[in-house]
Amino acid sequence: MIDSGVAGSSSLIFDYIVKLGRNPKEIKALILTHSHPDHLGGAVTIRKETGCSIFAHGGEKNWIEDTDLQFKERPVPGFHKLIEGPVSIDRFLEDGETFDLGPGIPCDIIHTPGHSRGSISLLLKNEKAMITGDALPLPNDLPIYEDIWVSLNSITKISEIQGIDFLLSSWEEPVLGPDMIRKRIEDGA
Repeated sequence: MIDSGVAGSSSLIFDYIVKLGRNPKEIKALILTHSHPDHLGGAVTIRKETGCSIFAHGGEKNWIEDTDLQFKERPVPGFHKLIEGPVSIDRFLEDGETFDLGPGIPCDIIHTPGHSRGSISLLLKNEKAMITGDALPLPNDLPIYEDIWVSLNSITKISEIQGIDFLLSSWEEPVLGPDMIRKRIEDGA
């Protein structure tokens, strides 16, 4: 599973998994693209209900494992309603490593900081898909980043990846086809 949504999202996620004819207990791993509440918020319940392991980049460790520190350093309105609490990371994911999501599903980890220091994107070459979390700002929206120059470098890094037919970015519908993906990346830069 990639990201957990805000606090309380687990029931929607589990209901959807059941609707697909699967069992939520099949979730063995939760990969967090970064530590913000809309990606980490429901992790406590998901881990409790499934026993899954949690994976993230080391740059996110402090805010994932100490959500009070995150609130102190980044006081978001309603923070404590958005997040169930801290979780421990079982394994850190590093830029350039390939993580096995299952038989025949290799996933390349791409460190795409800027939105947050440890943001990662996930490249699934066999599926020609890329999951970018919040690394790509939404077009015509106020971008949220810790470092604009680092964020722009990450956007450039993403734009140079070839062979992608599916772009899965937070807060929007999937973007399909290389031309639409290229336009989407340019519009968000």
